[in-house]
Amino acid sequence: MRLRYKAEQATPPRFTHRLRAMSNHCKMTLLLARRDNIRQWLEAEAPYAAFDQKHLDADTPERAYWHHGYQAALTDVLHLLRGADKSGNPGTPE
Repeated sequence: MRLRYKAEQATPPRFTHRLRAMSNHCKMTLLLARRDNIRQWLEAEAPYAAFDQKHLDADTPERAYWHHGYQAALTDVLHLLRGADKSGNPGTPE
């Protein structure tokens, strides 16, 4: 009778790098769709935003809102990369 002192190690599935690449491809596609939807919304709702750059001026509400939006976007991307995004929301503002 043979005793096993160590748990057997599972063999990792073959081609795991391809699975990760497909997952990253899906995440990239989702991010591109979100970006494009926001661009379309901005063109329709606020075409002046591309030229009005008040967020660059110190001590303005626009600068605070820009930083708030940027940190929200980074948080969204981090959640997506961690696999926490289950909504499928294309990122269109309401």
